[in-house]
Amino acid sequence: MAASRQPTRGLARTASLLSLLLGLLLLSGCETLSPGGEGPFAGAAGMPETAAEALSAGDSALSQGELDRALFFYVQAARMDPENAEAFTRIGGIHEARGDRQRAALAYRQALQADARHADALAGLGILLTRQRDYAEATELLRAAVREDPRLARAHNGLGVLADLRRDYPSAKRHYEAALALAPSSPMLHNNLGYSRYLAGDNAGAIAAFEKARERNPDYRLAWRNLALVYARQGRYRDALQALGKVQDLPEAYNDVGYIAMVSGRLDDAESFFDQALRLSPKHYALASDNAERVRALRGDR
Repeated sequence: MAASRQPTRGLARTASLLSLLLGLLLLSGCETLSPGGEGPFAGAAGMPETAAEALSAGDSALSQGELDRALFFYVQAARMDPENAEAFTRIGGIHEARGDRQRAALAYRQALQADARHADALAGLGILLTRQRDYAEATELLRAAVREDPRLARAHNGLGVLADLRRDYPSAKRHYEAALALAPSSPMLHNNLGYSRYLAGDNAGAIAAFEKARERNPDYRLAWRNLALVYARQGRYRDALQALGKVQDLPEAYNDVGYIAMVSGRLDDAESFFDQALRLSPKHYALASDNAERVRALRGDR
C-alpha cells in the first residue's frame, strides 16, 4: 500500500510547487505561461530549454533593469529544476526589491528547502525577518549566512543592525566594519556605522562616519540628517542647520533643530528655533507652532 501512495504524494508535491511558482510569478502586468509553453518574454529565440539557460536569460534581463522579464525566466528555471536554490533566491531578490516581503520570504524559504546552506538565501530571509521584528530567527539566519560566505556585506550589515537593537555596540561596530571592508564605497554602510557610534555615545566616530557617507553620495539625505542630529545634540546649531539645509528647506531645518533641542531638554534653545521657523514661514509651518506650544507646556508657561 505504501508504494501505491508514493505517486500520489509526488503528484501533490508537483501540484504544490506549480502553485507556488504561479504565485511567485503573478504581478500586475506580468502574464504567465500559455498552455502551449510559450511565454510573453520568449522572444525570437524561443523559450530556454534548460534551467541554466533560463537563469542566464533572467540575469541578462535583470542587468537591463527588466524586472518582469527577469522574474519570468527565473520562475522558468525553478519550474525546470525544482531543486535549483539559485533560481528561488533570485526570485526572492526581485520580490524583495519590489517591497513584496511575503513573496520574497516564500521564495527564500523554498531556496533553503533545496539548499539549507545557500548563503544569499539565508541573508535575504534574515534581512526580511529583521524588518518583521523576528529578531531571533533573523540572527540565526544571518549568522549562518556569514559562516557560509564571510564575504556577504549585507549579512554583516544585518548583524550590525541586530547588535544595535540589543545595544551591543562593540559587536555592531565589528560587523559594520567587516561590511565596509567588503563594500567601502557604500554610503548606507557608513551611515549605519555612524548611527551605531552615535547610539554608543561616540560622537566623534559618528560624525566621521556620516561625513564619509555624504562624501560617497552628496545627495544621501539620511547621512545629512544624522550629521545634523549629532551636531544639534552637541549644541553646534549652526553646523546642524547647514547640514539640514543641504536636504530640506530652511523653515523645516529650524523646526527640526528645535525639536532635537527640545527632546534634549534645552527648552529655551528649542523655542528660539521654533519661533525662527514660524518667522520664515508663518502661513505654512503649523508644525513649528505646535512644537512651540509643547515647549511652553513643558516649561509650565501655560
